[in-house]
Amino acid sequence: MPPAPIRIRMYNVGFGDCFMVTIPTSGRPLRMLFDCGTISAAPGVGIDAVIQQVCEDATEPGEAHPRIDVVVGTHRHRDHVSGFSKEAWDDVEVGEVWMPWTEHPTNPEARHIRETQSRLAAALHASLTMRLAATADAETQAKLGRLEALAANALSNEKAMTTLHEGFAGSPKRRFLPEEGAAALIDCPVLPGVSVFVLGPSRDKDVIRDMEPAEGQSYLRLAGAAREGEPVPHPFAPGWRIDLETWSEAMQGLTSVVPDTPVARILGARTGYVPRPDAAKLTDEDRKLLVEVGEMSQAVAVSLDKAVNGTSLMVMLKIGQAHLLFPGDAQWGTWQAVLGNDEARRLLQKVTFYKVGHHGSHNATPPEFVEEVIPGGAATPAMVSTRPVSNWPEIPREPLLDALTERGCDWIRSDKMSDSTSGRFTPGAGDVFVDVEVPR
Repeated sequence: MPPAPIRIRMYNVGFGDCFMVTIPTSGRPLRMLFDCGTISAAPGVGIDAVIQQVCEDATEPGEAHPRIDVVVGTHRHRDHVSGFSKEAWDDVEVGEVWMPWTEHPTNPEARHIRETQSRLAAALHASLTMRLAATADAETQAKLGRLEALAANALSNEKAMTTLHEGFAGSPKRRFLPEEGAAALIDCPVLPGVSVFVLGPSRDKDVIRDMEPAEGQSYLRLAGAAREGEPVPHPFAPGWRIDLETWSEAMQGLTSVVPDTPVARILGARTGYVPRPDAAKLTDEDRKLLVEVGEMSQAVAVSLDKAVNGTSLMVMLKIGQAHLLFPGDAQWGTWQAVLGNDEARRLLQKVTFYKVGHHGSHNATPPEFVEEVIPGGAATPAMVSTRPVSNWPEIPREPLLDALTERGCDWIRSDKMSDSTSGRFTPGAGDVFVDVEVPR
């Protein structure tokens, strides 16, 4: 009689990730939870409902508390970890917690990468929030909103990360992967019969460079100086500064002496205050400067998002003949390193389940993997945890989903659980989750 299949449950967190792998054994089932976060919840399904369902799924009949053998926090983006800020996790007994090596609390290089990303995210988010409040133009608001969302997603998420580092019941062991000098195949006593291959993030110096944003040093200097009480280097040119006391007096009618600068004109248009006889208008030079500032913020935000995704864990589980790939949000650097390694590439050629990376975005599933590596014609199931949001209208990418179909892969979206025609996927009640079974 063949062993019972593995169940993979994708929870409907909206734009985010939360997956439970349940492996039946002769005793109690083994369970792994990959991430729990969202930045845009599914309609009618809040993160609290998802966490309640996770806890119910992890509680054996007759047991008082949930038990999860391994919790994996692939990386610190809010859409992957925000759910861990909830108090419900205090009662969940956990065997081990896995995080990327960049989360190691005492590794100097890890700390440098982590602090650089967090400082940049905080400073960029503050700047974009201020600029959003200062503009009434719908097109500019939409652009700044997309950038602000990227920065917000990269904030430190301190409460959630504290749970991963220090929380849960059962005093779980923390592992920061891949461990320095260790092979890709790791030993995991809490998962007997499961081979675990850690494929990323890389510790290679050339790949690590992608983990530290190359842009926006003025933002970093601003944040660092403000924290340490040093003179603050201003991130904006003089024409984009204004004395708030002078502006406040102008708004109260106490003065009419306001510098004729681009930012004064923008604030004047926003508030109705006109600091000179003629109407406040932006010159061509002003508009050019606005575009340049916007492009700088875009470069910084995109660089930051890429850097945090570059720290994402990429894990392959081998259970019997089943090969389950969970790449988190790994992007080009990690994928290039994996696809360029003969041993890792041979592993990818055996995939029997694929958690589609980065919610189906253009920068997380290489065409080479879909077109040449993932087994074709075997109806390999794939799950996409996603939800269309205005900030990223092209996620999930339809060409990616079409390519998976052409390769012979069955796939399901968390926001369209009833769309599967293969009968491979089983939605749960209330659209809180959808299941797929993978034979061993």
